[in-house]
Amino acid sequence: MSTIFRPVRFRPTSRSLVPVGATLVAAVAGALLTASPAQAADGAGMSASWNYYQSDAFQVAATLPGVKLTGFGSDQNGSRNLFGTIEHTANDGRCSRVVIRANGSDLVDETTCGNGTYKTFSTGSGIFDNGLLVLVYRTIPGTTNADKSLFVAVPSSANDAGLRTTGTGASWSYYTATDYTYSLVRSGVRLTGYGSDGSSRSTINTVEKTATGSGCASASVKAGDVSTSGSTCTSSTAGYFARWDLDGGLNVKACYKPTSAAEACLSTYVPKPA
Repeated sequence: MSTIFRPVRFRPTSRSLVPVGATLVAAVAGALLTASPAQAADGAGMSASWNYYQSDAFQVAATLPGVKLTGFGSDQNGSRNLFGTIEHTANDGRCSRVVIRANGSDLVDETTCGNGTYKTFSTGSGIFDNGLLVLVYRTIPGTTNADKSLFVAVPSSANDAGLRTTGTGASWSYYTATDYTYSLVRSGVRLTGYGSDGSSRSTINTVEKTATGSGCASASVKAGDVSTSGSTCTSSTAGYFARWDLDGGLNVKACYKPTSAAEACLSTYVPKPA
């Protein structure tokens, strides 16, 4: 799921309901990789997720080999607080670090070293216009140099009440060293995807319309200048799309467009381990 990125101020609209656009996501990913010169060449043990488990509460989780982040937050009409723990879970001579950023400031910066150790954290309450950017690192003791890293971007709900629907969220994980899965869920749409790393990356996707009213669900996956997409306008059918020639991190997006209302979207980023 630290470092080196200062998000610009961004206020969501009905058409653009994510805290960081593709360009900013790429900037975060580039910064993390720059800070991680010794990353292993596989994704084993890497995962990240966030979701609303009730309309006024959400959770955030992330893992790296030897690193575990667990967070829980309250959300009162867009005013949030996120608290939790960063743990180190391996006897590997490394440390675990979390940095949480919002509105251009570091709200949290905690490091713990040694198998079984942990630190607690809290962002304090506030309306975070950019959402919350949670960066997670496995670092070398005595330095801020990371050999594994990832981030979780949780969009602001201050201008997007629909985000605060139970079940809304994003996740990705590697279930082997080279095989991964991801999902996006918000009212009206659900995207489920799978892929593998090799000489190139593959992506196989199912987009479902979960709303019963009129309108269409759509989704896309993009890596660099290469993209693929699909859609469906029928609740009882799904759209399928795939590609086998991607390279680099994946920008994944799912949207629902009711017939007489604005489109609402949700995005996530699936990194490619170095």
